[in-house]
Amino acid sequence: MNGLRETQSKYYSGTPKKLVLRIYNYVLKLRKEKNVGQRLIRKEINKKFGITISEATISGWIHHHNIPYNQERTQFKTKPKLEKKTLYDLYVKQKLSASDIGLKSKVSTIIVINWLRSYGIKVRTHKESMNTPQIKKELANLKLKRPLKKYKNLTLEKAYILGVLAGDGYINNKVIALEIRKDEEFIKEFTRCMEAVYGIKYIYVYKTNRNTFLFKVSAMLLSKDLLRYGTFRTMTWRVPQEILNSNNKKIISTFLKGLYDSDGWVSKYYVMILSGSRKGLIDVSKLLSKLGIENKFQQKKYPKLYINRKENLKLFKDMIGFTIKRKMYKLVNTYKLGW
Repeated sequence: MNGLRETQSKYYSGTPKKLVLRIYNYVLKLRKEKNVGQRLIRKEINKKFGITISEATISGWIHHHNIPYNQERTQFKTKPKLEKKTLYDLYVKQKLSASDIGLKSKVSTIIVINWLRSYGIKVRTHKESMNTPQIKKELANLKLKRPLKKYKNLTLEKAYILGVLAGDGYINNKVIALEIRKDEEFIKEFTRCMEAVYGIKYIYVYKTNRNTFLFKVSAMLLSKDLLRYGTFRTMTWRVPQEILNSNNKKIISTFLKGLYDSDGWVSKYYVMILSGSRKGLIDVSKLLSKLGIENKFQQKKYPKLYINRKENLKLFKDMIGFTIKRKMYKLVNTYKLGW
């Protein structure tokens, strides 16, 4: 039992068990109600309880469903060993993984591996394990995770996603991702839109080592759906034809909001967007004109698109705006200058 206490103290710095469990429940509640990352949760714990819990521990509680002291329930109970014939049938004939056998037997993976070795049953290498039918099926199902909603139509949320992908977002035929250094409300809105379109609950994470927020999902069906709207490469992206040809001002405005959240910025007298894709910005200029917002295209080193004059900034503020609070705050104050 002393060994267990020593192990727990590494994570909780000698904090009493009851208090750790109180903090654990507080973390789950905070995550559910406010959907904040472990960095902010860590600060809230310190503020409320006066102690420090590491971000890695908080991340384990949130993302890996680690429960403090949960191992105490089984730490010293006898582990019934499977018979050799049963173990051989599960591992060799059925090709189940050691972890799956462990789940069935309610023991850890390492215990199953020790059983195999004690019976002289050859343990598969990592490469051999990845080639078993069960693992291949699980990986394929993960990549082909099916949306729970009808997702083919172009909705406001999908228009926002497409705007972000034309800007800061990343997509290939398997992965959709967004990584930003600040403006958590931006990645939160992108995550919300993905869930609204595809009906699957997603989360973004805070990467301590990079000091960034990251949304990343591997799903070929979702990638295939979004890529049918066009290309989103930095130097060659274009506004999807379905949006470019649309007369739905809400669809146009929401796509532009996603794009300007990504690449737009506000100066003292104008809103500007800079991009590597000249054709992409020419498309954006056409969309702004559809909304009655005058704009100026300029190209020196990189293509740029400007919106100035008070009446145009007001139209941009009212029809498009920003999800990002600091950009919206600056836009509102620019418009209030009275020039």
